[in-house]
Amino acid sequence: MQSELEEKRKMMAKLEKVPQPEFEGVSYPSFMPFRKKGAKNVIEDIMNVKSRDSDIIICTYAKSGTHWTYEIVNMLLKNTTELDNKSKMQGMLEAVEDLTVLEGVPSPRIMDTHCLFKYLPKQHKEKKVKIVHMIRNPKDVCVSYYYHCLKDVFINFDGTWEEFFELFMSGKQPYGSWYNYELEMERAADDFPETIFTCYYEDMKKDPVREIKKLADFLGTPCSDDTLEKIAKETSFGNMQKNKFDITVIVDGKGFIYRKGEIGDWKNHFTVAQNEKFDAQYKEEMKDSKYKITFE
Repeated sequence: MQSELEEKRKMMAKLEKVPQPEFEGVSYPSFMPFRKKGAKNVIEDIMNVKSRDSDIIICTYAKSGTHWTYEIVNMLLKNTTELDNKSKMQGMLEAVEDLTVLEGVPSPRIMDTHCLFKYLPKQHKEKKVKIVHMIRNPKDVCVSYYYHCLKDVFINFDGTWEEFFELFMSGKQPYGSWYNYELEMERAADDFPETIFTCYYEDMKKDPVREIKKLADFLGTPCSDDTLEKIAKETSFGNMQKNKFDITVIVDGKGFIYRKGEIGDWKNHFTVAQNEKFDAQYKEEMKDSKYKITFE
């Protein structure tokens, strides 16, 4: 394991920053598939993935609890209360170099992506296969994403908080506008009400047992109150930060996926002027949305 970690660190240290790949006005992290095939081909490959009726796709905007959601879903599907020894990155559609490897994964498969709903596998939508969507308040997303981008070698960013804030406001960060992503997911949920389950990051933090029970009901994986309690404890932020050691996200010997996971950390970063500017944009962009986002 140690030698594997060392090799991973050396690879990441040598990886040169490259221009961010783009497709239809949206940039992406420079994962290997994008560097080898180009963004257009990567997106087309994702859309052509062969789906199974038992598949689950976790759809989240970046820094909205993807790893957390993966662990909960995995435990529910496998009827276990232990963290997975694999990374959710192995099923991240835009990061898998050869998507045909997914054909060898036993059912039920868990896949995940930050890409827009319109880029999901066509068969997945045609078959109305289940989608788990977690949404997080965008102010905390913005702060968490800033710190992620500073350390992620696949994202060419080394600017200030003020610079990243403006990127986020303009929708120029990797994966594009938070508003475009979440409003498209909301429209999709209206079109596929029995297919898409939306959970709120803040609700999951405040009452994980209740929210995991809702998710279990959606997935059709009933479990006891004791099991729900154990899953909630095992997937708590503190436990995952301590025990989910993921070699795919190591920089200088430290993981950077699990930073704080708090609600309201944005208050430690937003200036009064930034907050007013953000609120004005949010009010305009989300005026027709039914999402009930918690900012506190």
